[in-house]
Amino acid sequence: MNRMEHNPQLTSSEVAAMWGAYMQNSMAHCIVQHFAKVNEDTTMTEIINDALSNCKFVVDQVKTLFEKDKHALPIGFTQEDVNLKAGRVYSDLFALRYIKYMASAGTVASAAFLEVLARNDVRELFSKTSEKFMKLYNDSCDLLLKKGTFVRSPTIPPMEKAEYLQDESFLSSLIGRHRPLTAVELAHISKNTETNSIGRTFLAGFSQTAQSPEVRKYMERGSEIAAKHETVFREILIKDGVPLPSTWDSAISQSIDPPFSDKLMMFQTNSLDAISVGGYGTAIGASLRKDLGGHYTRLVTEILQYANDGIKIMINNRWMEQPPQNVDREALRNRSD
Repeated sequence: MNRMEHNPQLTSSEVAAMWGAYMQNSMAHCIVQHFAKVNEDTTMTEIINDALSNCKFVVDQVKTLFEKDKHALPIGFTQEDVNLKAGRVYSDLFALRYIKYMASAGTVASAAFLEVLARNDVRELFSKTSEKFMKLYNDSCDLLLKKGTFVRSPTIPPMEKAEYLQDESFLSSLIGRHRPLTAVELAHISKNTETNSIGRTFLAGFSQTAQSPEVRKYMERGSEIAAKHETVFREILIKDGVPLPSTWDSAISQSIDPPFSDKLMMFQTNSLDAISVGGYGTAIGASLRKDLGGHYTRLVTEILQYANDGIKIMINNRWMEQPPQNVDREALRNRSD
């Protein structure tokens, strides 16, 4: 067998998966390095080290595969994007919640990409990545539960019997009285509330440590948007008589010494925006109450506008890497010889 039969050219899906994984994990490695440096909670040491090891594993493996196929490696994020001499901005508890959140996102992304990966070596990479991040997620959950700080979703009474719907009133209307929330709708509201809480805390810290006034203003705006979205979700629960879960809030110090570069903070914010858009989109498909669909549609429009403004800032500052793309054949045809 020749080389092509053993190792065919990377497909666009495989390139996209590895490019995105490299960007996300090189960024997360910088963030967790800072958390490791300021951490005072010895019960978190192993989890922090595992998070660092997972990120490094992905970055190193993608680098090996890209170099083998003579594919340009992303710039990503390096030691230039983290200041390990900077003081604490976030609490150790927030660091643990971030690792849990990061591990969950890594597991979901890896599993989602597996469906479109053909090459054995690339599938092996993302299978191992999913396995590693799933273990990290479970370990983070266990520690949060042990500390009594795991924020659970709202509870509902046990269902007495299974039955079919009788009429279309179950869908409710955009206004007026609504039927009670389903367990699935509650799950999405809880997940999206958590995402906004993490984003609000992250961006509040970014807003006081960013070096660029433009970035500080952008982060402040983002923190306000996240707080507003949290309020919308909490008001839905209150109107439905659902007990509110405990808050995801974490303390932020008064430090203005930036642990991360403005470039990294903008990229992390953009990643949170993308996760929120995806979460809201999934919730729209799973929410049968029409008022919920209206809320999600309105909120996702606001996030998309915010994200678009952030991309403009990144492009203007040359912080946004161009992702791999197909050949622009029109440009080749119209070139001047």
